[in-house]
This record gives sequence, C-alpha cells and structure tokens, in this order.
Amino acid sequence: MFIKPGEKVGQRDHETMADLATRIEKAAVFRSLENLLTFPFVRTLAERGELQLHGAYFGVAEGSLFVLDQAAKEFRSVREEKTSS
Repeated sequence: MFIKPGEKVGQRDHETMADLATRIEKAAVFRSLENLLTFPFVRTLAERGELQLHGAYFGVAEGSLFVLDQAAKEFRSVREEKTSS
C-alpha cells in the first residue's frame, strides 16, 4: 500500500490522478513517522512509552479525517471509528 523510499511512483491501472495524489500524500504521512524514529531521542522516548506518534490525513475536498493504524498500515476514517464504538 505504501510507497517505499526511492520507489518510482506511477499511476496504476484505472487509478485517477486524484487517487494517485491521495496515495502519495498518505504515504508521506507514514514515511514521516518512520523518519521521526531515526532520531535517537524520539526512538528512546517512544520505546519507553513516554512518547506516542500518530499519523493523520485530512481530505480537504471531502472534509474527511483519517487516522493511521500503524499495525495494519492503513488509514481508518474517524467517522467510521465513531460509529463502530
């Protein structure tokens, strides 16, 4: 699902430009969280449980908020989370 560092990104079959842009934007959120963990002080605090990192994506056009489920490596709609709780 996510774009790996150095990977050339192209439009998939039957993927709109809007979907491609969204895929790249979400991948950037995931990659940013990974990059934060390359800082020793961030990694140490996260490993101790003293710091929690969260990723989110806001779809401006739809007004939709998605939170990254890092274990599943996918974004989940906050709206869906509220209705299933």
